[in-house]
Amino acid sequence: MTRVRRSVQRRDFGRLILARIDPSLEVSHLDAIVALSAGVGDTPRDEVTVGIIAERMGIDPSRASRISADLVERGYAVRVASQLDARRICLKLTARSERLVTAVRQTKWRIFAGALAQWDEQELVTFATLLERFAGWATDEAEMTRSADAVKQMMDETEPV
Repeated sequence: MTRVRRSVQRRDFGRLILARIDPSLEVSHLDAIVALSAGVGDTPRDEVTVGIIAERMGIDPSRASRISADLVERGYAVRVASQLDARRICLKLTARSERLVTAVRQTKWRIFAGALAQWDEQELVTFATLLERFAGWATDEAEMTRSADAVKQMMDETEPV
């Protein structure tokens, strides 16, 4: 788990994928494109502003604005007027960025498939079952609360150093 966590923190997958698809992009560009693609739809309620991108990425709006401007300059996004409020500017994916999102998803699947290619069917079934069980535990708020309470109780029971 530690190796997986460190790999995720270093953004190894993102960097590997970008190196294969478009080495001129940074991981923050990919994050913004993914944040932009998450809101794509056919209705005005699905409009994506720089503020929404900032919220989805967990960054401040000024940074999201700089990244968004860079994406527009590179041809990965276009600015469009809001259909709900003409004073507001939204962003949309271009065909280029839609191809990038598709390529990223395909590349992730290829990486995972390559990693699992030498496993037999029973190993894959066992892994999938255990991963599902683990993911359920990791996202179960009640279980997380019980675990945190248990840690607190252990800390309270130990004598101060």
